[in-house]
This record gives sequence, structure tokens and C-alpha cells, in this order.
Amino acid sequence: MIFLLNYTKIKEIIQEQGLIFLKKFISFTALLTATVLFMTGCADKSSVPDKKSSAEATSQPFTERAVEKTDGTYIFDDAGILSAEDFRACNDYAGWLYKEKLINAAVVTVSNLNGKAPYDYAAEQYNKLYEGKGSGLLVLVNNDTKEDIVYRSGAALNSITQKQQDNALFWATKEFITGANRKGMMRLLQLGELSTSHIIDNALLFDEKQLASLEKLLASCKHECTVLATKNLSSKPDKDIAREYYDRKYKGKDGIMFMLDTEKKSIEAYSESKMPKDSAETLKAANDMASKEQYYEAVKKIAEGLGADQ
Repeated sequence: MIFLLNYTKIKEIIQEQGLIFLKKFISFTALLTATVLFMTGCADKSSVPDKKSSAEATSQPFTERAVEKTDGTYIFDDAGILSAEDFRACNDYAGWLYKEKLINAAVVTVSNLNGKAPYDYAAEQYNKLYEGKGSGLLVLVNNDTKEDIVYRSGAALNSITQKQQDNALFWATKEFITGANRKGMMRLLQLGELSTSHIIDNALLFDEKQLASLEKLLASCKHECTVLATKNLSSKPDKDIAREYYDRKYKGKDGIMFMLDTEKKSIEAYSESKMPKDSAETLKAANDMASKEQYYEAVKKIAEGLGADQ
């Protein structure tokens, strides 16, 4: 099921390579699949947003975050629109989101969709890169049909509002038209910073109010921790998945990774640091709640056991 929202078009003349373009802004959200909900937004680079729209009415300041060099590859510049320096900057930032926010981040640029719809192409790329799993934020810079896509899944759905996404797309589209590709990509990737840091709700268990409450509690714990809420349909043990996420975020640092599995209705904990006193009792109590599908109470119990501010 696809919801389409069209913003009023206005005539704004943009001279580019001898052509006159009318720019419109389109945004849509999409789809409920059998097990995972995904959302997209798109912007048409061949037109311009209405100056009176709510998207442009919202100020959108932009500052690049200084991040460390990453080892992985998250930018796939098939259209060849980035310089080597800009590629490194965008790739390092996407890698930071991947580790710090546990978001499967990526940017794909393309000059030929091979006849596919932009959304379908973006979904295909996400499935190719991340097997369609986890909390995802993939930006498709589409130089074929000019409709850029922001593809979201998992925790990125509840953490990023449609208004925030529309606003980012509005300003990024202006930047892409003027050739400021690095800035446009960074702006859209920065949507990932709106995601919570301590409760990663890939299973979409919690509403906005619950997420905010749990994030505040977990952030106040005396011991650094993250709770990953997901549904493990694979054969991989939950403990192994918790360890993988731990390595991704906490390798070389102190922290505890909890994995709440709605398939098994259980919670696992992993840390390479010494676990806090009474953590076994806390985990047992949280598991009792999870077995009854009292997931919100279970996460609150974890926070309480780690000394969260009440």
C-alpha cells in the first residue's frame, strides 16, 4: 500500500545547461510486507518545491560531523558524481552511522535504472547490501529518471518522521541540482542521527512515546548499554547476534549489548567487560516479563538494574 503526497508546484526558473526546469517536490511512504515495514520518500530533481510548503518553512541548518576513518564501504558511486575526497567524507560518515547508531547506512548513485522503478531499485540495493535486515537508511541518488529515494526500514521508521524526511529531501534536492552532491548526500544521511542510540527497535515494538521514555532511561544508566529489539528468524543463536552488534558498537570500549528476541520471547546479554553486580537477577526478571510479551516493562527492568535515573 503506497501513500502519495504531492506538494503544490510553483514556477521557479533554473537555468542549467541551456534548459529550463520546473521543480516539484514529491514525498511518499510505503509498504507493509509480511514481516518488515519499509518507508521511502522521493524528490524529483527536474522541478522545485513550493516555497509556501511546510517543507521549506522549516529551517534546515547543515554542519558536517567530524568522524574517524572507516574500514567498510557504504557509498556506491556508480554514477561517478563524487570526487575522491567527497567519497571518503561521505563513506566515513555512513560508517559512523553504521557503528554508532547501528543503522545499515548506504548511498547508491545510478545513471541507469535498467527500466526499474526508483523505489524498486532502492529496495533491491538494500536487500543486496544488507539482506533486507536491520535498521536501514539507504539514499538513492537517481540521475536516470531524476527521482531520488530515501529508503528506511526497522528502527529508522519510528525515529524519523515524514516531515523531517520531507524537509531533508527538499534541501538536498536543491543541492543536487546545483552540483553540491556531497552536501546533499550528507544531509540525507544525517537523518540517521535522529534515530535513538540506546534502544534499537528493529521489531517496531514501541510507539514514539515509549521509545523516548526508554531512550532516556537507558541513557541515564550507570553502565553504558544498548537494547536491540528484533525478531530472529535465522538459525544463528541470539547470543551470537548480540556479540556481533556488540563488536559493531562497543569493540574496544565498555558496554553491554542486550538482544530482545520477539520470536523466542527472551533476552540475551553480551559484554566483554565485567557485568554489573546483580545483572543475572536483573536479566532473569526481564526474561520473565519478555516471556509474557511485556517488552516495555522488560526493558525498563534492565534500565532499573543498571542504575537508571527513575
